[in-house]
Amino acid sequence: MFCHLRPVRRLCLEKIFSPWFVYSRALSAAEAVNALRPFYFAVHPDFFGQHPKEREINENSLKRLSVYLENLQKPGFKSLKPTQLMFYVRGTDQNSSDGHEPFSTSELQMGRGRA
Repeated sequence: MFCHLRPVRRLCLEKIFSPWFVYSRALSAAEAVNALRPFYFAVHPDFFGQHPKEREINENSLKRLSVYLENLQKPGFKSLKPTQLMFYVRGTDQNSSDGHEPFSTSELQMGRGRA
C-alpha cells in the first residue's frame, strides 16, 4: 500500500500544545483527538502490518502518548517528567529508487526540553 516510511522530525510537544494548555485548559478530549487525527493517521500501527518492528514501536509510543495526554487533562496537573517517543511515519512516495524502504527512528519529545 505505502512503499516508504519516513521518520517524523524531532518535535517538542510542549511547543505545539503549550499555548492550548496554558491559555485554554478547557480543551476537550474531543478537540484534542481532532487536532491529533492527522498525526494518528500517519503513525497508526495498523498501516505497518508488513513491518513488525516499526509496528511495535509505533504501538508502544502511541500508548505512552495517550497516557501522557490523559495526565495533562487531569485536574491539578502540575508537571510531567519529560519523555521521548519514537515513531515511524507513512510516506506518500509510492516509488522507491533502490527497491527497499528507508527505515529509521525519530523522536518526539514531550515536556520540557533540555535546560
